[in-house]
Amino acid sequence: MVVGIASVAFVAAIGVAAFLRPGSDGGSVHEVGGCAVVSAPGPEVATSCRAARLSGVDLAAADLRLAQLERVDLRAADLSDAVLYGADLRRADLRGADLRGADLHAADLRAADLRDARLSAADLSSARLDGAELDGADLSGARIEDLDAPDTLLDPPPIALRSPDGRPVRTVLRLALPTGVTAPRCTDRVVTAAVGETTVRCRLQTDARLGGRLEVPVVVTVSGPTG
Repeated sequence: MVVGIASVAFVAAIGVAAFLRPGSDGGSVHEVGGCAVVSAPGPEVATSCRAARLSGVDLAAADLRLAQLERVDLRAADLSDAVLYGADLRRADLRGADLRGADLHAADLRAADLRDARLSAADLSSARLDGAELDGADLSGARIEDLDAPDTLLDPPPIALRSPDGRPVRTVLRLALPTGVTAPRCTDRVVTAAVGETTVRCRLQTDARLGGRLEVPVVVTVSGPTG
């Protein structure tokens, strides 16, 4: 199925930049696992395969910018070097998928299952990953600048402590991060926090040449003595 997209809505969403990025030039539609893939999408037409079963398909280097792929089963699919700029991948099953080198800039991956996915050298800048599963995922060399990833392994959970005597409490930060992501200044960092809320800024980073850094907060809350 091919879906029409109003030009005004398109400009409001991510702008004409989506179609200035490199992609296919064929302009045809071809079937992949029962999904009609538009080889060169434009402002008025893009691939739409919501809830399709595409596990194991070969979509390497496919131009899927702005594609509607919500709830699609893409387990173990080959999406290496695919262009998924601005694509809707909410609740997609991407377990074990090969996304190495994929362009996921501004993609919507909220609640997607990315367990064991290979995302090395992928561009995740400005993407949304709220609630996405990242256990076992490899983000080595991935671009993560401006990534929005609450409730994921890239969002350190708050730390709650108690001070029986009201004095500052010391704790050690230990972050559980995906493969390929480090936090050199926060790993095993000793923090002394007074009663109340202390926010520690941590810089997550990959070995990407550009865009491999993301600032995240770690909130430490210390409650004082009661009564």
